[in-house]
This record gives sequence, C-alpha cells and structure tokens, in this order.
Amino acid sequence: MSATKRFVEEFGLISQEGGDSRISGRIMGLLVVAGHELSLSQISERLGVSRASVSTNARQLARRGAIRLTAHAGDRQDYYQLSNLSYVDVIGEIAGRFKRHARTIQSCVVEMRDEDAKAAERAAGMQEFFEKSAEILDDWANSLRTGGTMRKDAK
Repeated sequence: MSATKRFVEEFGLISQEGGDSRISGRIMGLLVVAGHELSLSQISERLGVSRASVSTNARQLARRGAIRLTAHAGDRQDYYQLSNLSYVDVIGEIAGRFKRHARTIQSCVVEMRDEDAKAAERAAGMQEFFEKSAEILDDWANSLRTGGTMRKDAK
C-alpha cells in the first residue's frame, strides 16, 4: 500500500475512532492529499465506495464546514474541496461547540438542583469540563494565531 493510500485509510480510522463515519474521514484524507477539488464520481472511484455513500458523507462534511461544494457552469456533477478553514479555525470551532455544550448543560443543572442536588452536582462537573476545555482550546488557538506554527494548509 502506498504511503498516500495509507494516509487516506488512517484518516478514515481516526474519523471512525472520533465517532464519525470512516468514509467521512477517508473523503477528508483524499481531499487533503489531492490538494484540489474532486467530483463525487472521482471520490467514489478512488475510495471504492458507492456514489450514494460518498454523497451522503460529503453533504454531512459540508454542513459541518469541513469541505465545501463547488459547481461548474454546464457541468451537472457536484465537486468538493477542503474548506478554507485553517487548522486554527477548526480548534476555534471545537471551542465554540464546547461553549454551547456548557451553556446547554448549565441550563439543565439549574433546573436539576431542586429535583436532585447530587445529580445536579455531577452534571455541573460535566459543564465545568466543557467550559475549561473551551477555554484551553481558545487560548491555544489565540496563541497559534499570534505566532504559532500551524499552517493554514500545505500546498
């Protein structure tokens, strides 16, 4: 197996381990190594996966902002490419998601206190986890923006 193909496959496994689909990770890995947009047919062919599965997973990745759909005048095919988000922006997006989780949990904790104080305290621990994690991720992203070494993308 070539190193490039191994990268695509490993990215799929990383995605799967993180709770996403393996195909989503393989699509991301393929777009990283390709360095340019690919049609659904090209992605399907290169990964050996059905067009329907590629389409479903690509739409999900596009909704999350990881990749973006592009179109060509006169061409009915959908094309996908990596989004313009830098790795630092991804860290910021995760921090934002963790902040939203903390707010959601906090509203539950407030309501739970009268029902079950011990359960509310345990849930508050989860809220604190999300708040602190978001803080750490924000600090890291800001540090990288002001002089860190993560590149937007490698060409």
